[in-house]
Amino acid sequence: MPGYLPFAGALKLPAYTCDNCGFWQRHFETPAACPMCLDARHVVPQDGWRFRTAREAQEAFPCHWQELEPGVWRFWNEPVSGIGPSAYLIQTEHGNMGFEGCPVFSEAALDQIARLGGMAVLSASHPHSYGALPQLQDRFDPELCLPAADLTWSAALQVSWPYDDFLEPLPGLELHRTAGHFDGHAVLYDRSRKICFCGDALKFELDPDDFRRATTISAHKAFVRGVPLTPSELRRYRDVFERLDFVQTWTPFEPARNCGRPEVLALLDQLMSGRSHAAPVPLDGLRPQGR
Repeated sequence: MPGYLPFAGALKLPAYTCDNCGFWQRHFETPAACPMCLDARHVVPQDGWRFRTAREAQEAFPCHWQELEPGVWRFWNEPVSGIGPSAYLIQTEHGNMGFEGCPVFSEAALDQIARLGGMAVLSASHPHSYGALPQLQDRFDPELCLPAADLTWSAALQVSWPYDDFLEPLPGLELHRTAGHFDGHAVLYDRSRKICFCGDALKFELDPDDFRRATTISAHKAFVRGVPLTPSELRRYRDVFERLDFVQTWTPFEPARNCGRPEVLALLDQLMSGRSHAAPVPLDGLRPQGR
């Protein structure tokens, strides 16, 4: 039954965040290492491990928020160490959904989420952007929806609604598993706003004068290491994106409003036409003449 939790002891342990990547762990003492940094998609710190408590992270990394589109809020930390993703709050008439986690939420940011109606459902695209999901779960107790394929990364959390390839946790908000970057990597599609929150399936470079305007686009298995996706992974990405009618594409770092389904499919077709790569591709070159 929803909410059944036979052993909650692990969720009462202190939480620590890795200063190198921002991954949170619950542990009875300061962790000895970070599993995310030891994963092949990331890199280990050059000067040794450093972990912060939630309070220490709040003091070091100010949290900011902004409404980017009506009813869609972004929360981020600046300055920040580690990967530094943004968190998004999507307001609907059926309740609010959180997607992705910023490195740490200040108490003021958590209060702002409460003023906006709290959080009925919470999810993330993949473990690189779990961030401070433990804070959101502790404060709002939302349904936590994560792909079963990435359950091994969720030890600091309590998954209440695991799914395989598709889930619509609130009307009009769809989770689609793409795999690829991580086995459980997923995107969130907002049908009414036609926004695809694409996680790390895609990466943009932005106009220095407009952080909502993308200039290049790329896809990768491991961004930091420049590892490209395989042909079968690209085909699965394409199969998912082709079904979604979106006009904006938001990563955890770049909420691009000038890239939609046609440009994304053109990139994937180009990458599948020869040897795959992870290099940035100019966005204008993927559009039909005149667009």
